[in-house]
Amino acid sequence: MAMNKSLYLPAIQGHFGSWVYYAALTKLADLQERVRYAREIHENPKLSEMIQRSLDDKTRAQDISDYLIKTQDRFFNSLVVGVHGGHPQWHPFDVAVRNNAHSLSDIDDADRDALGYLEFNGSEHLFALDGQHRLAGIRRALEKNPEIGDDRVSVLFVAHRTDAKGLRRSRSLFVAINKKAVPVAKRDIIALDEVDLAAILTRRFVDEQSLFNRGQIDIDRFTPSIPAQAPALSSIGHFYDLIKLVLNDIGARQGGDELKRAARVRLPDRIINRYASDVLEYLERLIALDTELDTAVRSKTFGELIPIGRAAPKHRLLFRPVGLTIMMRLIASMHKEHTLAAAFRLVKKVPLELTKPPFKGVIWDDRRNRMITANATLTVALLQYMLGERKADAKLRERLAVAQGVTIDSVRLPSRFS
Repeated sequence: MAMNKSLYLPAIQGHFGSWVYYAALTKLADLQERVRYAREIHENPKLSEMIQRSLDDKTRAQDISDYLIKTQDRFFNSLVVGVHGGHPQWHPFDVAVRNNAHSLSDIDDADRDALGYLEFNGSEHLFALDGQHRLAGIRRALEKNPEIGDDRVSVLFVAHRTDAKGLRRSRSLFVAINKKAVPVAKRDIIALDEVDLAAILTRRFVDEQSLFNRGQIDIDRFTPSIPAQAPALSSIGHFYDLIKLVLNDIGARQGGDELKRAARVRLPDRIINRYASDVLEYLERLIALDTELDTAVRSKTFGELIPIGRAAPKHRLLFRPVGLTIMMRLIASMHKEHTLAAAFRLVKKVPLELTKPPFKGVIWDDRRNRMITANATLTVALLQYMLGERKADAKLRERLAVAQGVTIDSVRLPSRFS
């Protein structure tokens, strides 16, 4: 969007590959006023519409807007903005040495001209190559709260040409930035995320709760399973996933969007503390379903007792991470029709030995003495049937036949619990 007013931005000039770029501090209000979306990199209007449709995701823009307005510690990584037209000017600063620690000759000649300010006279066209949803969120946030418009973010400005070669070059940059970005790893979310409620509670429990802070959770392992001989009950990766399941069940029962927003905007500490109490109580009840497990995790010798619970002749279901997940998912599914207390009472009918139906031959391979984790969802469905919460349909029979390697005519569903 061309403007008549000049803009002066403190910046650093840099070179990367064939690109010359300028890293400048830019006010949110100036981004809102001057920067458009990346539709200009396509001559075909239908392709431009595809970009626009991706920006019509109001949920993402609203989430970013909420984050900017509600989070005091808000922070963005750099946006990438293409520039074409007009007369942008680069004005390098004169660099002087203010102490005797070194001389000006110690600084590379090219680096002396790297600091300065970038001037836009208002006739340029600026468009976001990376950060389009952030730009949409900024616009929405400033409509509600103009006061944050003076916040400054880092913007990388790159030159864009409108000829065929320039369009191809800008489209390639757009794809390289947006397609090849690497998602944040789960270990980094668990270790560092101060917004994700499940990550906050995971860290709190392994730091503070005696059920989990003495090594019962392997904080160096992020896999969904754990070796049978391991002294820990679960990996921290699985523990995080288990807490997410608990939070999902709590959220489904209470209604509202509070937990949905909690994935993107940090909740107030008093609300986090409330959820911490609810989730801890839930996990304690889950563990207490097996008195042997409850005793083991509270014992000083849990590192010896947990492998014993997994090994012959015990083969205890809840001593396995996948067993905890199955039971948690079963309780959550029953909680839709029952109170939580009633759901816990009903699942006490479930056998806790992997050598009994419906686990043997489905989730437990007794010949090879190992878990078949791929059948976890089927196991939940079979338990729902055995508890009278699901009908015996053809699809369930077919899935069991495939798992057992038999024909559907010969498959037999396990008996219902009395």
